[in-house]
Amino acid sequence: MGVTGYRGTYIAVLIGGNSFRWKFIERDDELIAMLIDLETNFWEHVQSETPPPLDGSDASVKFLAKRFPSSVPKSKIALPDSALDLLQRYDTACEQLETWKGQKQEAENLLKQLMGENEIGTVGDRVITWKSVSQERLDSKTLKAEHPTLYKKYANKLSYRRFSIKDTV
Repeated sequence: MGVTGYRGTYIAVLIGGNSFRWKFIERDDELIAMLIDLETNFWEHVQSETPPPLDGSDASVKFLAKRFPSSVPKSKIALPDSALDLLQRYDTACEQLETWKGQKQEAENLLKQLMGENEIGTVGDRVITWKSVSQERLDSKTLKAEHPTLYKKYANKLSYRRFSIKDTV
């Protein structure tokens, strides 16, 4: 609608292959302006060959993993003072995460207590399951000790970079 100038448009959908629905969608100039701003910013990045700013998204995580897949052994860098602010943000987020994890675990434990031996619980429009699960896993330590050649034949090597923050004191 931003291109055509129309006041609105109809959209039609077929739900489940047999239920037809249509609806008139009115023009939203505020949304159109926001989309144009986003598109303009994106195209400026493309033209200047500047990657978009990093954020907390999975896309940023994947980008960094591909951009810097391995480290140079024993290499060291003095980070700028601005990294102190990032460390503070990181520490604060970790503290908040621990608080939220504790609250989540408490709610989960209380729900489990209410369910007792039952596998499925319902409340409102929610379904809670707490099922018994059985798994078989390969004991890689024993396999490596007792059959090292077989272990080596089937072992997969993974490579990744581990991120950690420690106090120097």
